[in-house]
Amino acid sequence: MRILAVDTAEQSSSVAVVEDGVPICEIFSLDRMTHSKTVMDMVVYALEERAKITIKEVDGFVVASGPGSFTGLRIGISIIKGLAFATSKPSAGVSSLDGVGYQFSFSSYPVCVMMDAKRGEIYCAIYNFSNGRLLKKSKEAVVSPDDALSLAISKNISSINSDLPNSHYLFVGSGAVAFQQLIQDCMGNKALFAPYFQNSVKASALADVVFQDSTLLSLSPDAIKPIYLRRSDAEINYAFNKI
Repeated sequence: MRILAVDTAEQSSSVAVVEDGVPICEIFSLDRMTHSKTVMDMVVYALEERAKITIKEVDGFVVASGPGSFTGLRIGISIIKGLAFATSKPSAGVSSLDGVGYQFSFSSYPVCVMMDAKRGEIYCAIYNFSNGRLLKKSKEAVVSPDDALSLAISKNISSINSDLPNSHYLFVGSGAVAFQQLIQDCMGNKALFAPYFQNSVKASALADVVFQDSTLLSLSPDAIKPIYLRRSDAEINYAFNKI
């Protein structure tokens, strides 16, 4: 099965073509241009120039469905919905947090994915993996960094592998980068951090989620729903002005 995956959840964006779990190509971009001006060009380049296939040779589509930038998510989801509808191929929305966490599926320690949600908050979830397979994932949440650390060390999210030490935690994602000093001050040498290049959502990791569970694919593009976790600024301002 050949999957085209797209991520536009944060300032970075990525497009990947993955066949039977093996990445054929992946394009990553981090610039100030809006995704609406770059991502479709990345899709065309990935298919025609790198993978050397047409859109009709793609078997399914995957997109980061959130949490993340409200505008960014809508751009990526709209692209994938349009391609899925035009080709009558199945599609799936996958958590942006999974697009970071699944890069560390062979970690022996709990993986604490933190995406910078701005306003002094982070989107987060805690993952436990074993030999590349997900064993347990906490509920996704938008919380303060302090609350995220409390979640990470709670006994409910402790390592499932009882033979492994549970004194260390791997912190990854843009939120872990933004609040690294706070995490270190709180956790000391118990906190481990990923190299910078692994802190972004990756389209290939989104595709890996679907290859592990192909039931996520649906023939209805409307099945993809954005996951915001909190209200937009417009909604907050509207509610405030009504008071």
